[in-house]
Parts: sequence; structure tokens; C-alpha cells
Amino acid sequence: MIAVEYPAATTVAPIAVVPAPAERPRTGILGSRLVIALLSAILLVLAIASLQYARSLLVPIAASLFLTLLLGPLVRWMARHGVAEPAGAGIIVFGTVLCLGMGAAALATPAAEWLRRLPEALHRVEERLSTIEPVTTIRATVSSLGRIGAGGNADADAPRVQVTSESPLHRVGWTTAHIVGGILTTVFLSCFLLASGSMFRRKIAYLVPAGKQRGRIKRALFEIETQMSRYLLINTLISIGFGLATGALLALIGMPNPILWGTIAGISNFIPYLGAIVTVIMIGIVALATSDGTQQLLLGCGGFLMLDLIKGHLVCPLVLGRRMPLNTVAILLAILFWGWVWGIVGVIMAVPITVMLQVICSHSDRLRGVAILLGNWGSRAM
Repeated sequence: MIAVEYPAATTVAPIAVVPAPAERPRTGILGSRLVIALLSAILLVLAIASLQYARSLLVPIAASLFLTLLLGPLVRWMARHGVAEPAGAGIIVFGTVLCLGMGAAALATPAAEWLRRLPEALHRVEERLSTIEPVTTIRATVSSLGRIGAGGNADADAPRVQVTSESPLHRVGWTTAHIVGGILTTVFLSCFLLASGSMFRRKIAYLVPAGKQRGRIKRALFEIETQMSRYLLINTLISIGFGLATGALLALIGMPNPILWGTIAGISNFIPYLGAIVTVIMIGIVALATSDGTQQLLLGCGGFLMLDLIKGHLVCPLVLGRRMPLNTVAILLAILFWGWVWGIVGVIMAVPITVMLQVICSHSDRLRGVAILLGNWGSRAM
């Protein structure tokens, strides 16, 4: 027999089956984005609440900053002619305050007289409007609808509305002490900022490490200051010219106190769209209250609207150009927001604040989209 030898059986180690790693859920990235968005919303709400709460402090600071940008070119011009910056700042600031004080004192008497005669003037305007047939028809229709809705007893059951004369300063929430303190803070802070020259701009640039980035920040800050100074100065000159033209027009057609209404027109020019509407309504009320016919009403309101069209479509594009325009939606939203936050002062400062934000964002690569969103030149920039 032949013996057959078989190889020894080899033991095969069992293969360990490693389970495939489970896919990690992608909720981590989404959750972190939601947390960042939630924190950003909370910080935004806190910032808005802080603006409202600290407006008695922030409004004078913002006003002094704009005065510094407005009067800065004059101080630098005096410095080039041998006048030291502190002396030039004192002369310009206190000279401006003196001129404004003299103008306010000159207009205080006619303004107080018109406020005293306001109820009588409104009553006369109501009588004049009641003689116009369309207005009479509308009032009769509204009265009839009111009686029908109240079951024929509208006069007895109608709620009594008590009109109280409330001071605008009281509506804004400022007392006399706050007003005086805000004015003094604005004047002296503006004087100190103008006297310091470009010191703060250099200090901000020195916060960045030395190199190309520091030079870029210096150039950006200088360009922002130059553009804002140019915008505020030209806009102020346009408002002064617009007020003088309005006063001359009203004096030409024989309306009383044309200097007062021209001053109001110049101040309201800082509030786009809404300022012109308020001014033309005031001119119409004065014309109805002081004249017997409709000629002065048509000449006053029509002439003012013509001046506003010339200013908006000819003077502003020719002088300001289209370097820093804001679109209509951004302007209206800015007026509503800053008016809600800071009251009447916020309405006046809304457009300069928004222009400053646009200029600052246009010099930042990360915030350039905000500048395009605020302006009306986004289609050309993209």
C-alpha cells in the first residue's frame, strides 16, 4: 500500500468585519450658522436699543462729527494762510454759533407770532376750504356715512377728541437742560475735534501693524473725510441758496414773513422728499390764511415746486454729480429709522448718516455690497 500524506490543516484566522462608518449628520454646520444668525440678530436689537437709550449722549457726538467734517475745509484753509488750527477752529466754530444765534433771535419774534396766530389761521383755512365745492361734497358724504354707521345718532355717540398742544421738544423727550447741555457739548467737542486736525485719523491708522495695510487705511480715511466734507459743504450751500430763492419768491408775490418761510425751506431741504412736502403744505396754509383769492396760493405753491424741481434735477446733479447718490428706498428707510430712533434730529441727520455709511462701506472689500445696496449705481459696479 502506498501511504498518502495529507498536508496539515491550517487554521485560518477569522476576518474581522469592520462596520462602515456612519455618515455624519450635516446639522453641525447648519446649527452653527443658525447660532451666528441668532447672535447677530440679538446684537442688532441691542445696538438699536442702545441708540435709543443713549440718544442724549450720541446725538451731540454725531452732530459735532458732522460739524467737524463740514467746517474742516475752512480750518485747513486758514491753516494754509498762517492761522494755527486751534485758533482757526475757535474762530470758525464760535463765529458759526454767533451767526446762528443772531439768525434765531431775528426769527424768534415772527415765529412766536405765527404760533400764537396758528389756531386762528387754521380756522380761516377751514372756512376757505369749505367754500370749495369738491371739498364740501366730500365732507357731506363723510358726514352721511358717519350717521349711517352710527345708526343716525352719530353726534351723540361720537367720541370726543381733545386736541392738546404739545411742544415738539416734549415729544422728542428732551428737557431744557438736555437741550442746553447737548448744544454746549456739540460746540466744544466740534472745536476740539477741529483743533486736533488729523490726529485721530493717524491714531486709527497706527492701530494697524506697519506695512502696506497702514498706508491703505490712511488713504481710505483721508478719502472718506474728503468726500464727506465735500458732500456736507456743498449740500449746505445748496440748502442756503434754496432757502434764499424761496424767500425771494415769497417776498415777490407778497406773502408775509418770507425770510421765516425761506429759512424753513432751507432747513427742510436736508430732508429729501418729505421736507418739500411739508414746506409746500405750510406755504399753502399761509397763503390761504393771509389772502382772499387763490392767486397767491397758486403762485406760492407752484413757484416753490418749480424751484424744487430745478434744484433736484439741475443744480444737485450738476454740482454734486453722481459720486455719492442714494436710492429712494434707502433714503426713505433711513428717514423712518433714524426718525424713530432719534426723533426730529434723527430725521434731519438721516441722509448724512446714511451717506457716511455708504462711503465707509465702499472702501471695504467685505462691506462693498452694502454700499451697492444703498446706492443707485450697483448695476454699473457689478
